[in-house]
Amino acid sequence: MRHSKHHNQLGRKKEHRAALMANLAAALLTHGRIKTTLPKAKSLASVC
Repeated sequence: MRHSKHHNQLGRKKEHRAALMANLAAALLTHGRIKTTLPKAKSLASVC
């Protein structure tokens, strides 16, 4: 079934999106606060 298959792609390919999320997560853990766009922050919330 197709239930819950939608993920925010952020206009990037899979590898680029994975690297972006890894970098944002690392910056968040390092600095405790990051400045980013709302869609990126919402995608990051599911990663962290």
